[in-house]
Amino acid sequence: MVLGDDARAGILEHIQRASGSIPMVHIDDLCRAELFLAEEEAASGRYIVSSINTTAVGLARFLAAKYPQYKVDTDRFGDLPEKPRVCVSSAKLVKEGFEYKYKNLDEIYDNIVEYGRALGILPY
Repeated sequence: MVLGDDARAGILEHIQRASGSIPMVHIDDLCRAELFLAEEEAASGRYIVSSINTTAVGLARFLAAKYPQYKVDTDRFGDLPEKPRVCVSSAKLVKEGFEYKYKNLDEIYDNIVEYGRALGILPY
């Protein structure tokens, strides 16, 4: 959304329509969870690794407020619900003893925007 890429924003819309929310996790937490589960003897079966459930509307509003310089279109998802209809839970993972390092959109997007700026794909 901060790049203004309508096709990629459309993917988020499809995810929300199909699943009822947009589950998110910081890539560092995803990698840490993979290692944690590989080393955890009691771990078995499938695990959901998602620290946040949001919506396209919620994400657009967050990004527009936090990064006004990128002029995120907050009206693009006007027909979608503001609140997640369904929330996926990583309770099984947390019960095993995993702790998320990045627990909110601020922490996740601070790293994403910093990385995008370092690569030169996002202006300062």
